[in-house]
Amino acid sequence: MFIHALNRFNAERRSAFNFAGAIASQVKTMFSPKAIKVSSQLSTFAALLSVATSITHAQSLVIQNVSIVSPHTNEAASPRSVVIKSGRIAAIIDARTDTKHSDTKHFDTKHFDANTQVYDGTGKFLTPGIMDSHVHVSSIPGMGFGKEPVAQKHPQIVDDYYQHQPNSFLYYGVTQVLDPNPGANWQRFTSNPNAPDYLRCEVITSQDTFPLVEKSDALSTQIYRYLVNEKAEPEEPNSPEHLVAEIAQSGAHCIKLYFENGYGDADQWQLLSQQTLTRIRLAANKHGLSILAHANAYDMYQAAIAANVDVIAHGMWNWGPYARQRMLPDEIKTLLDKVSESGIGYMPTQRVIAGLGEAMVPLTRTQKAFDKVTPNRLREWMNTDTAQWFQEELRIGFDGLPDETIANIFRYGRVGKGAQVMQYLANNDHPLLLGSDFPGSPSYANQPGLTTFLEIQMMAQAGVSNVDILKAATVNNAKQFGIADDYGTVEVGKIANLLLLNKNPLKDVSAWADISHVVLHGNVHTREKFAVK
Repeated sequence: MFIHALNRFNAERRSAFNFAGAIASQVKTMFSPKAIKVSSQLSTFAALLSVATSITHAQSLVIQNVSIVSPHTNEAASPRSVVIKSGRIAAIIDARTDTKHSDTKHFDTKHFDANTQVYDGTGKFLTPGIMDSHVHVSSIPGMGFGKEPVAQKHPQIVDDYYQHQPNSFLYYGVTQVLDPNPGANWQRFTSNPNAPDYLRCEVITSQDTFPLVEKSDALSTQIYRYLVNEKAEPEEPNSPEHLVAEIAQSGAHCIKLYFENGYGDADQWQLLSQQTLTRIRLAANKHGLSILAHANAYDMYQAAIAANVDVIAHGMWNWGPYARQRMLPDEIKTLLDKVSESGIGYMPTQRVIAGLGEAMVPLTRTQKAFDKVTPNRLREWMNTDTAQWFQEELRIGFDGLPDETIANIFRYGRVGKGAQVMQYLANNDHPLLLGSDFPGSPSYANQPGLTTFLEIQMMAQAGVSNVDILKAATVNNAKQFGIADDYGTVEVGKIANLLLLNKNPLKDVSAWADISHVVLHGNVHTREKFAVK
């Protein structure tokens, strides 16, 4: 029997890893005494393969007697022994009966040798690794995208941060990320030998639409490289068709489009025309690319739905004409029903707003959780007067309101609206996608990895069940982005990006931060290996 043979093998072996002001204009109407307007399929695996080919797989690994928690079963199946070879799950064996589990095929004990690692998973829970489908790895908390003046003045802090950032994600069990706007420094992330698997979108915008309509600096033009000429014929450079083809050839996984006509209820910026959006949609279909929409307002959700996007990558915090209503109005419910009927993926991204509020709370920068994920030089800088520049911009944007009031506007007002939208969709069985939008702003309140876990907590606070959180963090993202053959569940054939938890996440959401080991492409690492030293 396999288990007996393995036990004998083990015995033998024992004997021988300007943003703030704009944000303020969206939120202060609801709370300010002033009468201000109400605020606002896989194309190619090239990018992923470029990371995967740099990974050294453990020759073989066996995790014995572990309880498997996988979204395809919704229960903790135990005990099982999981066999991993060449970075993938090769077999799952029922340890109670010494028989192979029903999804196990063609496993032979002769493949074990002296290089096989064996881990006793007794009392542990094995889950898929987390996928955060909305992160910005070029962005540094408190500093921006790494090329702004504040970052340029502190090159050692920037280097420390980029070097450690992948470890911070892994410390919180994030083994896959999707970056909707890679910025200028994403390859510093992927060059780390232990980086989570990285997928990216590229942005299509124009000089006349957000964000370039208000950003003409050299950094922005470097970040937003795919500028569309809406009048160009399909075969011409910068046509929608030409840009989509370029993005597909670059190895990107998806396209991001901005639906932003002005902050709050303002209607001051043009959107890409419906004809251009249709051309992008048709070209994306041809090349197998998903389309993500930046949209967080009632009217912009309407525009994104009309453009047939695949994912809305933000929660709806700006209820537009219904902003003063405390409870979710029927009109928004009707719009959310269209999201469900259209099969559009939904990322709540609550931490964007929460992080803005927490930036105004001095205790944020001294919280203990930062010790494990924030490099020491960055922690020290966060406590300097220079690092408070973003808070100053928020104060100006809110006309000098007290810091506590500004914090509460974000943490309770906007977050509450986003939570109602999330809860409505979850209650109607619409699949949610875990996406933190880390860091979400120049606030230092959101740190890599930790922000993903805090997003999970905010899902729970909004009433999302532990089962649905498990799905949102794993299989829903894998299905949405066409990578479910490799990720999202604990099944034979899947890439061995896994977590060993000390508690059952189906019973306690805090289990997602109680990690014993991280398995990345079959290599098992203690969690503490990834902590800041």
